[in-house]
Amino acid sequence: MRGAIICIGDELVTGRVAETNSRFALARLTPLGFEFASVLMVGDDVEAIATALDAALAGADFVLVSGGLGSTDDDITAAAAARHFGLALAESRRMIANLRECFAAVGRELPPGAERMARLPQGAEVLDKACAGFKLTTPADQPVYFLPGVPAENRRLVERLVLPALVERFAPQQVVLSRKFTVFGLGESEIGLRLQGLTVGCPEVAIGFYPVFPCEQVVLSARTSQPEEAEALLESLVQEAALRLGGRVVAYGQDTLAGAVAQRLIAEGLSLALAESCTGGLIGHLVTSVPGSSEFFDRGLVTYSNRAKMELLGVKQATLEEHGAVSAETAAEMASGARREANTDLGLAVTGIAGPDGGTPDKPVGTVCFGLAAEAGVKTLSRRFMGNRDQIKQISAHFALDMLRRYLEDHALLHRP
Repeated sequence: MRGAIICIGDELVTGRVAETNSRFALARLTPLGFEFASVLMVGDDVEAIATALDAALAGADFVLVSGGLGSTDDDITAAAAARHFGLALAESRRMIANLRECFAAVGRELPPGAERMARLPQGAEVLDKACAGFKLTTPADQPVYFLPGVPAENRRLVERLVLPALVERFAPQQVVLSRKFTVFGLGESEIGLRLQGLTVGCPEVAIGFYPVFPCEQVVLSARTSQPEEAEALLESLVQEAALRLGGRVVAYGQDTLAGAVAQRLIAEGLSLALAESCTGGLIGHLVTSVPGSSEFFDRGLVTYSNRAKMELLGVKQATLEEHGAVSAETAAEMASGARREANTDLGLAVTGIAGPDGGTPDKPVGTVCFGLAAEAGVKTLSRRFMGNRDQIKQISAHFALDMLRRYLEDHALLHRP
């Protein structure tokens, strides 16, 4: 049940395009018990493709190949496969029919040159209803799936055809269960120290750390033939990890920090308005990326200039002159102004210096102030973050959301019956 993946394309090996097909296949197949010997990336070169096929087939029971099945001159995967397997290229009537059906579905006729996509290794099995894609089987009975590189089509075929066929063919005896949680405010080394020894006595459980800036993701996984027991074990380990990390776990599973905040706001029936300066609307973007955000999010104001802060939020000129735009005092008035003008339960504000210029000895680049206004009053925090301009904006936006998350957790505890 060991597989290998080959990704083909000059655009991949030169870094012009990010490769995502292998990640999708791995994410879908490894939880079902499949292991992978290698993931190879090669350019549009017949010899390189042949070498990759040799290497993959030497250590795997099946191979997934993606890319190079289009109609342009650099789409040579079918020709390379034919040469590698010692087969002639021939026009596939089945693929011609598939192509016509694909173009007809979008109201178009088969364009000139598209027939080239139907020149496949003789005897190749055309994948059902695929605009591109076929399967060859080696003399050693190893299936090799050649899939299009376009992510949407690649994933559709993996999900609908390849995955069911591999499960039926190889019938894994074990599955891989995993639990993921997201941490904000701690680096990987600190997380590792706090979780040291977490899986002692659980040899079937592996732990992995994956940075997804500005957060860190932790994944606990177990290969098992007893899913129910493994589920309970992983759940207990996640709970223990959360205790050790002291409130730094901000989301579980596929959820995000913004998603976790959204769930809290909806559950508490609270509304929110934002006032952003240095983040330039990034917090609003994160919040509105969550489905259902209209249930709690009223508005977001990007008040970049002092004039905007005064006119739209009611920040006092005296406050700006005495304390500066980047100050706890200004952040407090921004948050209060957003809450007042929007008539919402909460107002969240951020103002800072993202750089690379604008810093002073008293307020260096990376200085960011936050304000959170609620019925009971206004809370402010000030921090200095390190990094380039984009990094400081990302950290600041996440810190603001985490500040709101912590408030909502306390709010829920205070109002629990």
